[in-house]
Amino acid sequence: MGFIKDAKVESMKGHAQRAISEGRTVFVCRVNQGALQSNWSGPLSGVAEQIEAVEELGWQLDQANFSHDQKNHASAFLIFRRPRGHAVPQQQQIPQKADAPRATSWGTQQ
Repeated sequence: MGFIKDAKVESMKGHAQRAISEGRTVFVCRVNQGALQSNWSGPLSGVAEQIEAVEELGWQLDQANFSHDQKNHASAFLIFRRPRGHAVPQQQQIPQKADAPRATSWGTQQ
């Protein structure tokens, strides 16, 4: 990749990592088409690389929308999601006889 693409990828990866550290399960971002890229058919410069970098952190692309400015440069609006954390169930005490090992809903404790 070129210097500019690398910088965009690292920046997007940093934003996605910060969203993880903040405990978010949704990450929304915009990726702009390179200004020097032609407006003909073909890959959008750096978009795939940025999506891959975010997905490597465990995000999954959920939705994408595209728009164009007056110069016909594309912007991708991307919504990524991460699974919500599952709460650990409360440990429940199970009544036992006085001489029996103490048991919980997770198994027997000595």
